[in-house]
Amino acid sequence: MNRTLLFTALLAASGMMHANAAHADATINIVNLDEGTGQGLDDPTPATPIGGNPGTTRGEQAQIVFQFAADLWGSVLDSDVPIHNTVTFQPLSCTETSGVLGSSGTNYIFSFNDPAPDGAIVDTWYHSALTDALLGTDAGTENGLPPDEPDIISRFNGDLGKPGCMSASGWYFGIDGNAPDNQISLLDVIMHEMSHGLGFSGFNNLSTGAFFQGVPDIYSTYVANNDTGKNWIDMTDAERQASAVDDTHLIFTGATVKAEAPLVLDAAMTFEVTAPAGIAGEYAYNAAQFGASPTPANFSGEMAVSTGADNLGCGVSTPIPGVSGKLALIDRGTCAFTEKAANAQAGGATGLIIANNEDVGIIPIGEDPSITIPVIAVTLSVGNTFKANLPVTAGLVQQPGLAGTDEEGNVLLYAPTALATGSSFSHYDTRLTMDALMEPFINDSLSADVLVDLTPALFKDIGWTIPGNNQMLLTCDTGVPTSVAGGLIAGANIYASAKAFAGGAENLLVYRDEIRAHADVLADGEVITPDQHTSVLACLTDEATAAQFEEWGNGDTGEPCDPETEDCGPDAIALTNKVPVGGLSGSGGEALYSFEAEAGSVLSIMTYGGTGNVSVYVSLGEEPTTDSYDSRSTRAGNSETVRFTAPEAGTYYIKLTGTYSRLTLVARQ
Repeated sequence: MNRTLLFTALLAASGMMHANAAHADATINIVNLDEGTGQGLDDPTPATPIGGNPGTTRGEQAQIVFQFAADLWGSVLDSDVPIHNTVTFQPLSCTETSGVLGSSGTNYIFSFNDPAPDGAIVDTWYHSALTDALLGTDAGTENGLPPDEPDIISRFNGDLGKPGCMSASGWYFGIDGNAPDNQISLLDVIMHEMSHGLGFSGFNNLSTGAFFQGVPDIYSTYVANNDTGKNWIDMTDAERQASAVDDTHLIFTGATVKAEAPLVLDAAMTFEVTAPAGIAGEYAYNAAQFGASPTPANFSGEMAVSTGADNLGCGVSTPIPGVSGKLALIDRGTCAFTEKAANAQAGGATGLIIANNEDVGIIPIGEDPSITIPVIAVTLSVGNTFKANLPVTAGLVQQPGLAGTDEEGNVLLYAPTALATGSSFSHYDTRLTMDALMEPFINDSLSADVLVDLTPALFKDIGWTIPGNNQMLLTCDTGVPTSVAGGLIAGANIYASAKAFAGGAENLLVYRDEIRAHADVLADGEVITPDQHTSVLACLTDEATAAQFEEWGNGDTGEPCDPETEDCGPDAIALTNKVPVGGLSGSGGEALYSFEAEAGSVLSIMTYGGTGNVSVYVSLGEEPTTDSYDSRSTRAGNSETVRFTAPEAGTYYIKLTGTYSRLTLVARQ
């Protein structure tokens, strides 16, 4: 094997600019280079836990997001060799309007002599982590490098959101995929950048077309030009130089990416103006995350602007005048996208076009089930063109194939006619719809906590093993695949979430509530099926969660004890006042809970939801039985209530019996 060290500056594949017991896996270690500096990942600024992230300082929250990303990709990929990723969270290039979010790349690259490991190609550069996975051993130490040398080097912009650095924005530190529209998901950016270090990048000099040290790399092996019909590695330097800026003709030819594209991408559609003739043609657009999906059947007609005081379409329950029966053309600003859409719909518009307030693409986000009209967005300059030429007639036109592929079904790579250093070549094209994680711009539509679209497919093409087996929680099979074709990583999410929740939970009881509630969220969002939800809950029993918390948490069981007698009383799960505990299940046995009540105020203990038949027995100061209790509720079904109008102060023990699933229990005082 040959070895060559590459500086990260050469491999920083993306300086992204914001555009608004049996489980095979890899271990990705996050190495904090900010430790001891009081900055970046060591920033002590207090922070409120948010979006499933339990961290209480800015630095701690950032560390949790990095480890969450590492656990996601580590679950999806298979490697017997630990992957080391060094990280800094320090200031990077930034202004009030744009900034570098992060950059990442492999620290070393290797090529194999003949014979190469199974699945590898000789005389071809491989990223360090992929090399180790193919070899089954650490290539660095075998070639004289110190142990634990980093495989990936990453830098992220810790200044984002601060004065002078996109201060109107900022990082979202949640791990739940729910970043607000004025913040950028740190998780999405990390998942993107880590992908570059794992293999989603080439090592060519795009300005000259030359291979690095005259040797092709594994990523470039699957790149071709569909106009010339030549593979990248068979071109001359001049041909590669020209192909790097040959927009719509640079493609990735990997069989897995091509096969999975129909699972991810929408049908190709264009937004076409037919009148007036002077501006007729195709225009770029993005569909909103809410409202009806725009189609040729529901999005066509004549455009109209508001005849009101302005063209913003704002005002709660204020119908937009002058747009009835038309495609409303409204400007971005002042109020939420959903408010504009609701007002356009109330004004009788058949659809809504939102013109951005800057010349970049946007994806209108938000949630409002009452919006039934289709909504799209265009850039500032396109919006101005339309407004200057009203009346304009336009509509969507379906084209053959998939959005972001060529006529043969190959996925397009990003090749703008002006070379974009750090973005050209090593990304999917921006025409992919839905938007892909590995496009050069981070979009608000991404949800990398559960969906990484065509990224694992490309990893598989270049040599990674993607097992796709069911996710384990310690020794328990959740019944949920770690990843599936099309990039859904629900199983990986369950594992990464369990580790994050356990690591930040005050005690076992808090962890148990959080991870069970998270399973409910995944089921309610149809990320996992009802059968998978039942299977996951079987891995979240009292015994199972105790083992998980012992492995990943601080060991505090949360059991109430008398400080004088050290008598902890019956082994019960403590309830918090007015905090529902969901996802409960029983199969004919008993489950015991406790609640610390104050004297005097009415105490209500209720169960509801789910399926089956539960009975509730309650006693003060001791464990109730079905024969001995202070109060009970044993009606048919799951809706039970036990009420004490003048309770004594003390510990009330609550026993659930019966057969039930997805039950919720709450105590209120």
